[in-house]
Amino acid sequence: MRFKTSFDLRTICGETVLIATGAEHVDFGHLINLNETAADVYTAFSNRDFEASDVVDYLQAHYEGATREQMTADVDQLIDSFRQSGVLQ
Repeated sequence: MRFKTSFDLRTICGETVLIATGAEHVDFGHLINLNETAADVYTAFSNRDFEASDVVDYLQAHYEGATREQMTADVDQLIDSFRQSGVLQ
């Protein structure tokens, strides 16, 4: 999978959001709020293809306190949220 290039990550009033850009999103009338971890994942993988296991590996290398199984479940939810928001190709 891959993130669409028609979204920009920005910080607005202390909130990290994805903003849709380009003609394909003329009717896209909302911002997508991201927590710190989701923003980190977006930044790390925004310019390349990736699989859920790549995200889990990345998070295990950068974050502590959760088992691989819990991270896998959390990543599955995050990817589902990205899909529902139209951020993934």
